[in-house]
Formats: sequence, C-alpha cells, structure tokens
Amino acid sequence: MSAQQNPQLQIRITAAPTPVDLAEINSVIAQSIQSWPTSERLKRLAMAPLQYRQPDLQDFEFLMCYKAHACLGIAAWQPNTPLSLGNTMVAAGRLGSENTVKAALLHGLFVNAQAQARGIGGLLLDEFIRQARQRGFAGIFVRAERFSTSYFEHKGFHQLDDGEEPGLIPEDYPHRYLLAVS
Repeated sequence: MSAQQNPQLQIRITAAPTPVDLAEINSVIAQSIQSWPTSERLKRLAMAPLQYRQPDLQDFEFLMCYKAHACLGIAAWQPNTPLSLGNTMVAAGRLGSENTVKAALLHGLFVNAQAQARGIGGLLLDEFIRQARQRGFAGIFVRAERFSTSYFEHKGFHQLDDGEEPGLIPEDYPHRYLLAVS
C-alpha cells in the first residue's frame, strides 16, 4: 500500500523534529512496545532506551506516517552516519575498485499497536528505501528484536552470518539483517 493508493495516509519526512513531533514519535514507540509478545516488565525496561530525547534529534531523521492528524508509525535513521560494508553479501556484489560500500542504519521502525498489519510499516520502509537509494546507500542494516525477525525476512532482509558485520558494537547481536537497495 502506498500513500498514493491510500490518500488518507501521508508520509512526512522530518529532519528537524519539533517538540510536538518528538512527543508523537515517543507516543508511537510506547504504543508499539505495548504490542510486543513479552512480559510487562520487559516492556517497561525497553521503553526508556528506545524513546528519543531532545539531544538525539541532532543525529536522526524521522519518517512519520499520518492518517488525518494521528501519527500511526515512525521510522528513524542516521543518514549522516553511514556504515561501511566490507565483509557482507551486499559489499561482495558491489565491490570493484572500492573496498567498502555504504549502508544506512534503520534505527527504529515502530507502528502504533492499533494500526499494525495495515501496511504502515511497509509504507515507511518503502519510503526509507527510496531515501537511502537517493542518498547513495547500497544497503540497509537493522538490528531487529527477536519477535520482529520474520517481518524483516518477509520484506527481503537477509540475516547476517557470523563474520558479516558493518562495524557496529556489539558484533554478536543475534538478529542483524541487511537489505541490498541498489
């Protein structure tokens, strides 16, 4: 589903979020976390580190999906901090005289619990891929939560094997995925 197919859904790209945007972003994250199939304790513990604060906004751009005036989903990324892909399938397909290619880190993809399974995550991901291609990225890297791995696999992401790592620490994070976008 695209914004053109559903004129009620609008994607807004926010490079410099306002305090209102920040409140909407964190509200979507909180509502999304409530849908996780895990304990209430883990949801509470996950909430604080996954929400954004004012200082974070200098590093991230956000894609925000609206229906009417309600923000239903967000995607966050750091386009000015590319990852170098050397020892990955994406790099192997693109390497020539260069030693590495760039990947964009998808920092977060969250959809309001009541709006899930309606194509909003896919719409945000499609726009994110378009933006990444436009800015010259060869791939998109994501560290997925255990219960969202099937979503990223369904969207064409490939789980990285041991030894395939775009330079992030910790390297042994169990659910690392990469999507070639070029």
